[in-house]
Amino acid sequence: MLLLLVFMVREALSVKPNIVLMVADDLGWADMPWHDSLAKAPTLTALAEAGTQLDRHYVQPICSPTRSALMTGKYPSRLGLQHDTINAGEPYGLMVNETLISNYMKDIGYSVHGVGKWHLGYCSWDLTPAKRGFDSFYGFYNGHETYYTKETHNFFDFRLDTLNADKSVNDDVIFGANETYSAYLYASQAARVISEHDAEKSPLFLYFPIQNVHNPNEVPDSYYQMYEGIVEDSKRRTLLAMITAMDDAAEVVVNALKKKGLWENTVFIFFSDNGGPILGIGNGQTNYPLRGGKYSYWEGGVRSTSFIYSPMMPPRGVNTQLLHVTDWLPTLTFLGSCGVYGDEATCSGPKLGDVDGVNQWGAIIGRRPSSREEFLVNVDQKANNSALRWKNYKLYKGNPGNGAWVPPPRINAEVFARQFTADKAERELYDSHHDYVFRGPYDAQKIQLYDVVNDPAETVEISKKEPDVVNFMLKRLEYHLARAVAPRNVPRDPKSDPTQFNGTWTPWLKHC
Repeated sequence: MLLLLVFMVREALSVKPNIVLMVADDLGWADMPWHDSLAKAPTLTALAEAGTQLDRHYVQPICSPTRSALMTGKYPSRLGLQHDTINAGEPYGLMVNETLISNYMKDIGYSVHGVGKWHLGYCSWDLTPAKRGFDSFYGFYNGHETYYTKETHNFFDFRLDTLNADKSVNDDVIFGANETYSAYLYASQAARVISEHDAEKSPLFLYFPIQNVHNPNEVPDSYYQMYEGIVEDSKRRTLLAMITAMDDAAEVVVNALKKKGLWENTVFIFFSDNGGPILGIGNGQTNYPLRGGKYSYWEGGVRSTSFIYSPMMPPRGVNTQLLHVTDWLPTLTFLGSCGVYGDEATCSGPKLGDVDGVNQWGAIIGRRPSSREEFLVNVDQKANNSALRWKNYKLYKGNPGNGAWVPPPRINAEVFARQFTADKAERELYDSHHDYVFRGPYDAQKIQLYDVVNDPAETVEISKKEPDVVNFMLKRLEYHLARAVAPRNVPRDPKSDPTQFNGTWTPWLKHC
């Protein structure tokens, strides 16, 4: 009887799980309750505490690069997406010859849906989600927009896309979404996808890149009032209120899965696409005690608050294995092929080709160490900077971006004595230009090395003490530079003018 029970449990765990991949936008390292006790996010906190916090999970320093790495399993420098983001009306995107995680999940039998932000290009319909493996996509194409009016640069961007029988995109622009807070809409759509899902035919892969907490700082007043008398700084208060609204959206998704009877066979993953923006571009976020923030290569820009939870997995506390956003494609395709306790020796996911990510499922569930000891932070020929992580070390060549330590407002201002040692003119340049990391005055050959395991706040520069490490890591950067393609950024195309498309941002080219 015991053997039969063990067999039945193993059989259940080998079933393809439902997967929810929730990606927050611009969330700081120290913005969630497990790093800031003033934040209120009971649903996500409960999942993080009952699951596994991924303490050394790394992403790219900004939106489009992270999302391209997630979708393809490749470093953005190999895709030409390593420099800045894809902005509204720019005629390029994640190339159509790339196979995405949505395609792979579809191929291994999943129903695939996206709810939230795309930000991987939309100059032609071929670049949009419905053409790239998603059964449906509900949300916006651009990198940011208003939460109520759904506008990017004063024009509308909100839709439900599906694929017609003739493979054309059925683009339903939802003007009726105007004036409803977007987190409510995303939660309702995710719940609708779940309730309509036919679990007898396929498992569910739900990609949930929610808008919160990217600027602009907008939130219903009821959430803002939750922090009355708790947080005095208005920016920080609004930011935490937006986190609570995001948490309520997560609660709606979890409850919908439970109501549908899918929760017990679901894996729920949460992370931020980059660190929180700070100083002149900050909206109340903090990555403290990590250094730097969004747009920078410092830990505060690329170390992402993250966890994974499943009722099928025991809690494992804090996982310190080295993980990179490119790893999710091989990891989740393995999980979707082999189940939660699939044996890597006897089961494998689909053939993925030349990807940079590695299957980390065994490392996540505590079966073995991480499959990697290195990852490329970035190599950007246009900015003339690069960075690499290897073992304990992080090497910067050129300008890694603003390296300030920015604590929450309630921490004594004396902490700012630890601000990085830029001169006044350099700091003022950063405060007035969001793309300081790309254009600020800096020695392009300057080398900096830190032991980010023993010195996670990057306070002690050690390049002079570790010349062999520096030389090795510089050679590895040369290797990655040789594999990189030139940044593909191009200016906005006048033909994308939304006034030609009923006031909406929409694909405007046949091919791009």
